[in-house]
Amino acid sequence: MSEILLSKSAYEHNLTQIAKKVGSKKRIIAVLKDNAYGHGALLMGKIASEFGIEIACVKSELEARELSRLFKSIIVLSHLPTGAENGEFIYAINELRALEKIRPNSQIHLAIDTLMHRNGIDITEIETAINIIKKRNLILKGAFTHFRASDEHSGDYFVQKENFKQAKDKIKEFFDGELIFHSHNSAAIERSADIGDEYVRAGMAQFGYFGFNDSLGLKRVLSLYADRISSRVLRTGQSVGYGGVFTATSDMNIATYDLGYGDGLLRYNGKGELYLANGKPILGKMSMDSFSSIDMGERICVFDNADIWAEFFGTINYDILVKLSPTIARRVVE
Repeated sequence: MSEILLSKSAYEHNLTQIAKKVGSKKRIIAVLKDNAYGHGALLMGKIASEFGIEIACVKSELEARELSRLFKSIIVLSHLPTGAENGEFIYAINELRALEKIRPNSQIHLAIDTLMHRNGIDITEIETAINIIKKRNLILKGAFTHFRASDEHSGDYFVQKENFKQAKDKIKEFFDGELIFHSHNSAAIERSADIGDEYVRAGMAQFGYFGFNDSLGLKRVLSLYADRISSRVLRTGQSVGYGGVFTATSDMNIATYDLGYGDGLLRYNGKGELYLANGKPILGKMSMDSFSSIDMGERICVFDNADIWAEFFGTINYDILVKLSPTIARRVVE
């Protein structure tokens, strides 16, 4: 049965490196949305909690409930206000109107639009936001922004950093309570020489993938394995799989393994060479539940570095990992 193995030692190493960079493990917010980028939110959340991480970020209330017993605070990033919010969670406010819709006494973090123009309130709306917060007895716990290009060599990162500084100063003018601020995502953590007293949101960096450079010495956490379903000799001139796009030029021992695009892998159409972890290619088109290759035994590593598959498909490692089906068994190993 196909399986994902998760290295506890690699994960703890990455969290340690990030903690050293920012000054304390308690200033790390573990971003565990979308099943922890495909790694498994409960499994990774448990390790992060035991390590000493106190705050997590997720996409939805459903994800927050899954992790509620593990963390002191959970921030829900993509919530649509209903008026029936859970008092245990912190909700990101992604537009000014959300402040009028969310349940009074809800805990909130203000998202600030500093350049990305995807969500968040404008700096000019901060005074209005604070007035609504006070009027509706909302509990402001913090504010944050998101960098649109911290993984690129451009000036955008520095522009947003300055814009967020101005936003923080403005918030402090109108609100005198204790707040936490966070702007640095994984790539920004790597490139920043001065994070100051902010918290950081560790996304893919916690799982061993760097977005800007490898200054933290990260280790990849996830390895994907497949098990052999069948084996046979593919004779000279015979083809394997749908459409027969791969034809043997000599007799060869092949096997079929139990992973396919139904398990969340991007569909390989048999064109070009897509390599497995040991450097051997997939043979022919990938099926919904399986693929074929040279027979390499009962179990093979499909990949332990999503960058290889991302490069082949012209996408990013996030896209490869987050699509991995939650029904694939996941197991933590040392």
